[in-house]
Amino acid sequence: MKFTVTLILLSILIVSCTESRATKELPALNSTEIAVEIPDKVVHKSLLTYDNKTSLWSLNDERYSGYLVSFHADSTLKEKTGILNGRKQNQSSKWYPDGRLQEVANYHQGKLHEEKKMWTADSNHILIAHLNYQSGKAHGEQTQWYATGELYKKLNLKMGREEGIQQAFRKNGELYANYEARNGRIFGLKKAALCYGLEDENVKYDK
Repeated sequence: MKFTVTLILLSILIVSCTESRATKELPALNSTEIAVEIPDKVVHKSLLTYDNKTSLWSLNDERYSGYLVSFHADSTLKEKTGILNGRKQNQSSKWYPDGRLQEVANYHQGKLHEEKKMWTADSNHILIAHLNYQSGKAHGEQTQWYATGELYKKLNLKMGREEGIQQAFRKNGELYANYEARNGRIFGLKKAALCYGLEDENVKYDK
């Protein structure tokens, strides 16, 4: 028990020292984001239990409410996620070891909601995905870039399904897919399948 309390206190102290540097890079969120107040409590991820069946985070067999954090080997902040009643809520952020953002996502009642952004790990720190969700489903404009910065895909989805103009580009800027999805039908040029491009919440590029 003493070890658990000590680790929690250590986590809070480390967060207070490292968070000020890392959170300065957080982008502003959409004004339409559903923000809910989360208790001002911080617990290391290793002390929490995650149930895959219920998708709930718990602490001492009770649904957790507060912030989940983890750290890189050098004690710099790696992840900070809001949790409310056992489910992810509001903003979840991850950082690379150098302090640059890896991704920022927003949640509501455990489901992705509003913006999610992802960046490369290299020194160029390029934005490679700007996605939008509604209640856990891809909804609205979904934009992806190659790791070198060129536009890769610009899709329009409605609750997880293609609806509207869908475009894909080669690195040289050549448009190789350009069509409109309307009521389940495709109108226009479709040279390659434009699946959503996410697998386990990571951007997946065509080979």
